[in-house]
Amino acid sequence: MASLLDDIANLITVAITPALLLLGVMIQMRVLNNRLDRINDRSESLQERLSSGSGLRPSLVHELSVLRRRENAIHRAFGLSTACMILICSVVVALFVDDSMHLKLDSLIAFAFVATMLLLVGSFSLLLHEIFIASHSLPATTLHRRQPEGQN
Repeated sequence: MASLLDDIANLITVAITPALLLLGVMIQMRVLNNRLDRINDRSESLQERLSSGSGLRPSLVHELSVLRRRENAIHRAFGLSTACMILICSVVVALFVDDSMHLKLDSLIAFAFVATMLLLVGSFSLLLHEIFIASHSLPATTLHRRQPEGQN
């Protein structure tokens, strides 16, 4: 009986790593959701200004197109994060099935974990891409303007 409890304890210890990874992906999805909320709020504001005729129409249309690009990047990042979470859960299930039925799913578990990491890398890359789009679309400020020669 002690051997069975030791096996289950070891299995639960091994399953903790994917569970912590799930927590990290959930935090990333919260960040993505917050960014998406801000994009939606800004889009609504711009739509109102566009429909009321206040502001320069070309600049509003341009900003809306930038917001759409950012929104698309976040939606794709959400998709990859969701697929990542599904694979993490599959890894945990496979660990328990492998242990209880002695199926030797080591290669499948390793492949699923590597696929999980690739999905996570893709999701973080899309988040970084969205941040680049956002930062490059900011209006020029004195910090971004080049100083004329001879001025410090």
